[in-house]
Amino acid sequence: MPTKAELTEELARLRQRVEEVESLEAERVMAEDALRESEERLRDFAAAASDWFWEMDAELRICYLSERLREVTGVNPAEVLGKSRLELGAGDTDADKWEAHLADLRAHRPFRDFRYVYVAADGGRQYWSISGVPLFDEKGVFLGYRGTGRNLTEEYNVRRMAFEAQDLLLQAVESFSDAVALFDADDCLLLFNESYLAFHHSSAMTIGPGMPFEELIRNQVENGMIPAAFGREEAWLAERMERHRNPSEEVEVERSDGKWLRIREERTANGGLFLTATDITETKTIERAEQEIRDRLRAVIDHLPAGLTLKDQDGRYLLVNQQFRDLFGLDGRDLVGATAFDSFNKSEAEVFNAQDRMVLKTGIPMEVESEVTRRDGSKVLAMVTRFPVLDSKGAAIGVGGIQVDITEMKEKEQQLREARDEAERANRAKSTFLANMSHELRTPLNAIIGFSEIMEQGLFGPLGNPHYSEYAEDIRRSASHLLSIISDILDLSKIEAGRMELHEEPIDIASVVESCLTIVKESAANGGLVLTSALPETLPLLHADKRSVRQILLNLLSNAIKFTPAGGTVVAEAALEESGRIALTVRDSGIGMAADDIEIVLQPFGQVEGAHTRSHDGTGLGLPITKSLAEMHGGSMTVESVEGEGTEIIVRFPAKRVVKRPAGGGASSQRLA
Repeated sequence: MPTKAELTEELARLRQRVEEVESLEAERVMAEDALRESEERLRDFAAAASDWFWEMDAELRICYLSERLREVTGVNPAEVLGKSRLELGAGDTDADKWEAHLADLRAHRPFRDFRYVYVAADGGRQYWSISGVPLFDEKGVFLGYRGTGRNLTEEYNVRRMAFEAQDLLLQAVESFSDAVALFDADDCLLLFNESYLAFHHSSAMTIGPGMPFEELIRNQVENGMIPAAFGREEAWLAERMERHRNPSEEVEVERSDGKWLRIREERTANGGLFLTATDITETKTIERAEQEIRDRLRAVIDHLPAGLTLKDQDGRYLLVNQQFRDLFGLDGRDLVGATAFDSFNKSEAEVFNAQDRMVLKTGIPMEVESEVTRRDGSKVLAMVTRFPVLDSKGAAIGVGGIQVDITEMKEKEQQLREARDEAERANRAKSTFLANMSHELRTPLNAIIGFSEIMEQGLFGPLGNPHYSEYAEDIRRSASHLLSIISDILDLSKIEAGRMELHEEPIDIASVVESCLTIVKESAANGGLVLTSALPETLPLLHADKRSVRQILLNLLSNAIKFTPAGGTVVAEAALEESGRIALTVRDSGIGMAADDIEIVLQPFGQVEGAHTRSHDGTGLGLPITKSLAEMHGGSMTVESVEGEGTEIIVRFPAKRVVKRPAGGGASSQRLA
C-alpha cells in the first residue's frame, strides 16, 4: 500500500498534468479560432478577388474548382471536374505556347499567367489566365497542382475595341487629303498621315513619333522650305513657336516649292495639340488671277469711253471711273462714299436721286439725256443710262450708271438734220419742177411723134425722096423712146413729190392682164418668145388705181421680154393667196440676176452691167416705179432671180383691197399670145 508521501507526490503530478492538459486545450481553442479567422479572411479575400481557385491531382485532372468560377465566367465547375488538362484543351491558343505549357505540367514546374482561349459547350469563347504551383509530400512525391484562374475576356474585349478604335483613327487620319498631325502634352509627335510627310519633302525620312515640334519646324527652315524665313531664320522660328504655343487663328504659309498651306492648330483636352495643314495653292492661284482680273478690269473701266458709276440704295457712290471724273470735272475729288449732292448743284442732284429711286423701285433701266453743270460752271450734254444692280435673289440693291458725252454728237446731229432738211427741200424742188414740166415736155414730144407719123405714112402725099421716110421713122422712134424715158422720170418725180394721185375703183385683174398682154405680144413675137397667162376663173376684183396696175404689169412684162433670149417663155399670173392677198406674178426664163444685183436694180437708175443689158436702152426706173406704185397701194414687191435661169417678180396687194366679184363674173383660165 502506497505511503502518504507517495500519494502526495502522485497527486502533485496529476495536478500538474491537468494543468498541462488545460493549457493545451486553451492553445487548441486559440489555434482553432485563429484558423477559423484565417479561413474566413481567406474566404473574404477570395470573394473579393476576381480569381478562382483550382486544384489538379497527380494525374493532372481537375479535382477542385471554387464557386467563384461560376460567378466570374458563368461556367459550371461540375462541367470541368475530373477532366485532364489535355481534355480541356486550349482552343485556338498558339501551338508552341500550348506545348510549352504541357511540358511545364509534365515536368511539375510552376507556371504563371498562362493565357489561353476557353471554348464553352455552347461555342462561346472566353480568354482565361491561370497560374499554378506543384504540390509534393514530405518524401518529394508529386501530389498535383494548386493555383488560381482569372477571366480576361472583358479586358481582351476592351483592348480589342481600343485597338480597333485606334486603327479606325489611323485609317481616318490617313484618308484625309489634308496633312494631319497629333502632338502630345510634351509637344512631341504622336501620329501623322502621309500627307503630313509629303509636306516635309527631303526631311520626310527622318520624321517619326516622339519628334519635337520645334525640331520639325527647324528642319523645314534649314532646308529652305519657308521663303518668309530667309535671312531671319531665328526670328521667324520664335514667331512660329509663339503662335504654336498659343494657337488662335489660321495661318497661311507660302512654301519655296510654290505651294501655299493654311495651317490650323487646336489644343486637345489633355494638353496636346492637333494640327491640320490644307493645300490652298489652287485657291491662292485663283485669288491672284482674280486680283489680276480686278486690276485689269479697273484699268479697262478707267479707260472706257464713257463714265461708269455704281451706287448703293442710299445713293452713295461705290465705284467711279476716271472718265466720269473727267466728264463732269470732278478729278481729284474723293467720290466713293459721297453722294450726288457732294458733287453737283442741288437741283440736278435731286433729279439724279429721283431717277435712281425710280430704277430701284421698278427694276427697269432708264435712259435720259441730261444737261449737267460742271464744277467750273460749264455745261455738258450727257446720255445717262441707269440700270438696277441685283443680288443673287433678283432684288435691286443698287444702281449702275453709264454717262456718255453727247455734246459734240448732238451738234453734229443738228448739222446733219439741217443738211438733210436742205437736201430734202432741194429734192422736193427738183421733183416739183419735173412734175410741173410734165406738160411742157410731153406736148412738143407728142407733136413731133404725130407729125413724124404723118410724114412716115404720107398722108398728104409722098415726100419725094425715100430717105425722108426713113428719117421720119427714125424721128418717130427716137421721140417715142424719149417720151418713155421722160414719162418714167416724171412718174418717179411725182411719186417722190407726193403728187401722184390714185383713182381707185374695183377693177378686173384678168382684164388688165389680158390688155397688157395684147400690148406686149408683138414685142414678144418679134423676140421669138412664148407669152402665156394663168388666170383663175374665180379671181375676185381689186380696189386699186387701174392705170397704176396696168403700168406695173407693163413694166414687169417689158423687162421680162427685154431680158429673155429667143426661144424663152414669159408667164403672167394672178392668184388669190391663202392670206387673202392678191398676187400678180411675172416669170421669165431669161438671163436672170445675181442675188447682190437685185438690190441695185431696185434703186432709181440702177442697172446691172453686162453684155446683154448694154444692148437694151432704158433708164433703170421700171422696177423702182413698180415697187413704189405697189407700196402706194399698201402692197409689196419681191424679186427672186437666178443667173442663167430666169427671174420671178411678185407684186402683192393687201387683203383689204380685195372685192368680192358679183355673181356670174369670171375670167378665162389660160390664154396664149
